[in-house]
Amino acid sequence: MQDQDLTTVVMLIPPHEVQALAVPILRKYAPDTLTRVPAHLTVLYPFVAFEQLDTACAVLRTICAHTAPFDVTMSGYDSFPGVAFMTPLDPSPIESLFQRIFAQFPECPPYDGAFGNDLHPHMTVGEFHSEAKQRGALLPYYAPITFRAEKVHIMFGIEGRPLPWITYDVIPLGG
Repeated sequence: MQDQDLTTVVMLIPPHEVQALAVPILRKYAPDTLTRVPAHLTVLYPFVAFEQLDTACAVLRTICAHTAPFDVTMSGYDSFPGVAFMTPLDPSPIESLFQRIFAQFPECPPYDGAFGNDLHPHMTVGEFHSEAKQRGALLPYYAPITFRAEKVHIMFGIEGRPLPWITYDVIPLGG
């Protein structure tokens, strides 16, 4: 495996209470994703090349030190073609964090620029190879659940392979 085979990501990983809701759904509708990473909200993917992570994490520490922890309330579901996700009631704090990070790393457009330079915060719980399977998914009701986003996780792994990704760094918000 070469460093160029590795992909990096900046994400928020919700606490156990949210994982307890999302993991059974992921296990049923996106087991390969669950093998790679825990339930999460992506802040920036893909991030810098693996060999640039030390320098990039130093920049992230400065950005995060000036970003206060914030609450995220997950409430309901939404979807993209081929993807079902839990949605944050107010995505603006996540979008704001993304904008501050992306401003320092403009060479890393979200999802390689496939959807422009904006982020649509979401927590994937299902991936589907057909529209019929997506329509047939039975996503359980959950009451809105709030957690405090207090840190970002920087992870790396091999894209598209069901191998666990590895945490490279965990950076607190608010210094």
